[in-house]
Amino acid sequence: MFLPPPDLSSTDAYACFGLHAPAVLTAADGAVLAVGATRPAAALDLIRAAAPGGLVPDRADAAMFRLRWFAYTHPAAPGDPVTRPACPTEDGAFPVLIWRAVDQPAARPHPPLAVAA
Repeated sequence: MFLPPPDLSSTDAYACFGLHAPAVLTAADGAVLAVGATRPAAALDLIRAAAPGGLVPDRADAAMFRLRWFAYTHPAAPGDPVTRPACPTEDGAFPVLIWRAVDQPAARPHPPLAVAA
């Protein structure tokens, strides 16, 4: 059972990413982050809207999404992490559906197969 996505204005998503509404971000390692989504179908819609004509997951890819919750860390010094793992019910926690870079190759468009003459 999925928890309903919280209203991002009541979470730390703005402190961490400057987000007021669900959005798609790309991590440094190539992972795609659907911030503010708790359901794979909602993440699919967010990613498709953010990347028309680009790398677009299908329903099979949605099974590989990882749901994680994060919150603001109150970094003490420059370079300290801004996010930390959190519990879903923790004050300020926001959900992120993560589509890891290692899971993405199956969704990339494949070149047409050559036909032997």
